[in-house]
Amino acid sequence: MQLSANGQKVFDARYAGKDENGQINETFPQAVHRLATTASIVEQDQHYWTTKFTDVIGNLLFVPSTPIWANVGKTDRPWQPGACFVLAVEDSLHSMYDVLHQTAMIFKSGGGTGYNFSSIRPKGDLVHSTKGQASGVVELIRLYNASANMVMQGGVRRGASLGILNIDHPEIKDFINAKLNGDLTNFNLSVGVIDAFMDALNQGAAWELKFNGKVYETIAATELWDMLIWAAHACGDPGIIFLDQIQRANPVPGKVMNATNPCGEQPLYPGESCLLGSVNLAKMVKAGAVDWDLLRDTVSLAVKFLDNLIDVAEYPLPLVDQNTKSTRKIGLGFTGLADALIMANLAYDSPEGRSFAGELTRFIQQTAHETSRELAEEKGCFPDWENSIYYPHEKRRNAACITIAPTGSVTAMAGCEGYGVEPIFAVAYTKQTKVAGDFEVFSPLFLEACQRRGVTADVLTEVAQRGTCQGVTGIPRDIQQIFKGAQDIAPRDHIKMQVAVQKNTDNAVSKTINLPNSATVNDIDKSYRLAYQLGLKGITVFRDGCKEGVITVGEGKPRTAASVTRGEIIPRPQNTIGKTYRLDTGCGKLYLTVNWDNNGNIIETFITTGSDGGCLVYTEATSRLISLAIRGGISVDKIIEQLQSTHPCPNYMMARGKGKQLSPGKSCAGAIAKQLTAILREEGLAHEQPPVQFEPSGQLCEVCGTVMLPVEGCYSCPECGNSHC
Repeated sequence: MQLSANGQKVFDARYAGKDENGQINETFPQAVHRLATTASIVEQDQHYWTTKFTDVIGNLLFVPSTPIWANVGKTDRPWQPGACFVLAVEDSLHSMYDVLHQTAMIFKSGGGTGYNFSSIRPKGDLVHSTKGQASGVVELIRLYNASANMVMQGGVRRGASLGILNIDHPEIKDFINAKLNGDLTNFNLSVGVIDAFMDALNQGAAWELKFNGKVYETIAATELWDMLIWAAHACGDPGIIFLDQIQRANPVPGKVMNATNPCGEQPLYPGESCLLGSVNLAKMVKAGAVDWDLLRDTVSLAVKFLDNLIDVAEYPLPLVDQNTKSTRKIGLGFTGLADALIMANLAYDSPEGRSFAGELTRFIQQTAHETSRELAEEKGCFPDWENSIYYPHEKRRNAACITIAPTGSVTAMAGCEGYGVEPIFAVAYTKQTKVAGDFEVFSPLFLEACQRRGVTADVLTEVAQRGTCQGVTGIPRDIQQIFKGAQDIAPRDHIKMQVAVQKNTDNAVSKTINLPNSATVNDIDKSYRLAYQLGLKGITVFRDGCKEGVITVGEGKPRTAASVTRGEIIPRPQNTIGKTYRLDTGCGKLYLTVNWDNNGNIIETFITTGSDGGCLVYTEATSRLISLAIRGGISVDKIIEQLQSTHPCPNYMMARGKGKQLSPGKSCAGAIAKQLTAILREEGLAHEQPPVQFEPSGQLCEVCGTVMLPVEGCYSCPECGNSHC
């Protein structure tokens, strides 16, 4: 029972027992024994099962989840093993605050909570009891988010939540944009999407936003979709939960399932919880081949361990106790898939790698179901069995068995390189945690492979600095293929791996589609559509740098634009603060996002078009060039000057001639320049512009009504660009 240095750091910080002064008084072997003896309480031969559970957990073949390590068997707290919870919020003040209290109790015990807020009336709606106006969904989420700051989950992390809002709720637009300003840090957000919306999207049809049968607004499905994918590109939220797909896989169809836990891998009924654990796949591959007998024994013991804990558990709420025991759901998954693939000499993004992952998951699922059937014969079926899809032909102890969780801390403790279903994040990176400190990672498996092939120290130094081995001279091509980090893998291949695993997963798969900073809105669009087409239950994307992160790839040092030399481009900072502005142009809506670094300097822009048209390619190119210029040391003033000097756009002139209210400027480039100027002025950074050298002509522009100026013998409108001689 030996942990790595990083594994010991995690254990000491999060799981070890501590005395009244906070001093550690429990070793890892003692903690393993604590869990094993507690799970064996319900068995007749307690000594036998304690020995079996001690062996499988102590050798890190099976790793229970954080709440199990942190709570179960300790004398100073309830034995609460659940990691995943869902609560139902009703449209009343009593329910909102009652659920807030329930949430605090769950957070205190180490669990995370998901909610579907679609039953809450939209902002501004009439509250009949007070004749006042409803605060709405987003304000309620802000209340819950603030509460989470005050409660540590099991004493090891801040409370984590998932907020879901259905795609037809009248407040869906505000919900989609709720995290663009960087707040709601304790919440993940996901839009609940149904088949009918995807049909409307594909047909270019209108979509109704309604509540309690009343239609509040009709909007083009494409406009709502564009808003969703643009927000996901800008800040990583919202993700998508495909509600109909979740309901189709519901083991007890009479109960509505419209929410999941914070990471999305565990759909649950209101008031239900689920406890998790992971098979360590890094231990299951020996000499390049899977030890199927070891895997079968590990899965069987893990199912029995998790099922036993349902009976010895002390739940934070009576409602949770009752609903959890009615279905007896467990979430057995795995960690170290990336390790297993590397050991089997398979690339994560190859058809062979996906086939390998799918076969592993299928075997784990079949073994888990077989064990659950055996437990049903021995101890009885779950109470809701007669209402389930299994009745009457198949007895089951558990309504669901397989869940693929993100496995953050337990993976570090187990010494794996790949978290859950994810590839390695990078060959070299630093991960910052608030509880256990920083972890510096340089892939041991990569170093072993390079040592066998005689890769020199200077080449490894370059890899460490860059964080990736892709394109590094001196790294053999086959090693580059195997050791791809998350951002080296195409979005489509991320999704295909999730599909391969989901096919043999009872519940869902927590998977992040990690994208490089250069990923476009179109990449998000394709990823979300593909996820639906391939039958996933949900999807989350994360574009590098779109929000404050905890992982630094390589050893790059932060730079400022003012310090660069000619030809040098500073890297994008890890953390930025952003704000988004809507511009109305001659072709349609533009959305301009401006990001600042921590010193208050503009560092980049993102420009996307709305669903009503516009030059997507040109606006994206403009956005990239502006960002490149800033990071190359060119001042924003100079960039504005160039944007303003472009020719007028005929579409601008035509739209103004038809009476449309457009943003200031004579083209999209001009509108962007005007907005950047306004931003600098707001920040007190605008330089005084030289006064116009022309006297007004007294003539009014027939297009926009602005006083025209004489220019080279003709008259030109400084606002829209209209001119005549």
